[in-house]
Amino acid sequence: MNARTIGKFGLPLAALLAALGASDTGVARVPLVGDLGRAERARDATLELDVAAARTILEGADNADTALALERARLALYEGDCDGAATLLARPDLASRPEGADLGDIARGCARATAATVTVRDDERGVIVRLQDDDDRALVPVIVDVALRSRSMLAKELGVELPLPLRIDLVRDQFTLSAMTGLPEQAAQTTGTVAVAKWGRVTMISPRATTSGYAWLDTLAHELTHLALTRGTRDKAPLWLQEGVAKRQETRWREKEPLDDFPPADAVAAVGLDKGLGVELDKIGPSIAMLPSAEQAQVAFAEVASFVRFWAREAGEEALPQLVLRLKTIDDPNDVGRAIGEVSTADFATWIKRWRAYLATAPRDLPAELEPGAHPQNLKEIAKRIRLGELLQARGHSKAASIERARAHELIPHEATVRCHLAESLLAMEDKPGAAKLVERIDDIHGRVGRWHSLNGLLHPDATDPDKPFRLGLALDPLEPAVACEEKPVPELPKDAIRAAICEAARRVPR
Repeated sequence: MNARTIGKFGLPLAALLAALGASDTGVARVPLVGDLGRAERARDATLELDVAAARTILEGADNADTALALERARLALYEGDCDGAATLLARPDLASRPEGADLGDIARGCARATAATVTVRDDERGVIVRLQDDDDRALVPVIVDVALRSRSMLAKELGVELPLPLRIDLVRDQFTLSAMTGLPEQAAQTTGTVAVAKWGRVTMISPRATTSGYAWLDTLAHELTHLALTRGTRDKAPLWLQEGVAKRQETRWREKEPLDDFPPADAVAAVGLDKGLGVELDKIGPSIAMLPSAEQAQVAFAEVASFVRFWAREAGEEALPQLVLRLKTIDDPNDVGRAIGEVSTADFATWIKRWRAYLATAPRDLPAELEPGAHPQNLKEIAKRIRLGELLQARGHSKAASIERARAHELIPHEATVRCHLAESLLAMEDKPGAAKLVERIDDIHGRVGRWHSLNGLLHPDATDPDKPFRLGLALDPLEPAVACEEKPVPELPKDAIRAAICEAARRVPR
């Protein structure tokens, strides 16, 4: 799951200052002093990701000017200079006020997390990737390609062109993700957050850090959409719009795939609301990642995705980019509903009623195990069989492993990972036909798993596009050796140079 930016609504600086009271952490409110108008212009430029303009505005600023010093620190964070931001924010006149204290915490956490990182620059194409583990370097060409394709898609469909360079950080765990972005670590763990768009960059957990990878390339597109909305609206897009649009755009940089909307967002939202797990769209809070449970986060993502798709479809394809433009000019969060009415046929409240009526007629025929809040029956038994199969296979006991894995498959037949485990054992027993049946039809599985695609490519080669299954696998689990190496035995490598390098990285540092 993905998180959006955490923080206050993007108000003009003067209004923001007036709204600030005593901090929950006990930091007393200290009024800013200095050139507030210049500071506001710098802040607006920074939020729009126009760091060159912000730098120009702040050039020659008086070091004693507290308001301008705060914006210089913010700009340093957006430019990736966490040490510089931390030094500025240690000043008593900044550390003594809530916003300065909060930014200081972020800057110090970021400085610690990036102390030994590796920076890979593609200056020609305009992408900077910072790696916490150098072993992830092989992923950079793919990251650059998808980032630029997403940028083009967002310019075309939202009317927002992200400025270059694009900044992407790949970190090793949720602890670092939290330190670099400000998302509470507990919230990230509760909701399964793997990426955050904040401070002018995308921070993502390496696919190496998760058991079976995740849709890391779609996640990158999702988070870049957040940055585009922040730039296009000057950070005035409400959370439901941020997340709904990001969910809509996250797969539009590429061709459609069969499981792109599975389980369907409409069905998940409808069932979740029926079960009382839903949240009013405009009352979600500061971030979906901070909802109290993974189930509620799942339903909230489905709600915003369903609503934005419905609204964009009914209001017309020009409504969304027009709304982005309109939001940039509003001063009051309450004006969002009116802005929606100005670019479509009704205000936000009316659209919510129409969407609810539409959702009431949506099919609710979700598989039982995919309903929000549902848990597979016999979960302990399934876990035991999977673990036994894993241990037996690791020791070369393929026949015994296949028995345990077959039992797990009987209990949860649509789970792609279990199918892959069983297929692995059958292949080791030279039962290629039996393995092939398990990875033949994508309609037989209920989730996207990289290994399923690489096995499908091995056992069901497509004469028209034999590389496609391996590309799909790479987009989900690039550092699983079998997936990265296209099921080839050591020391064989994929023919494509980029995929060969990823294969070597996967074999060199196994998870």
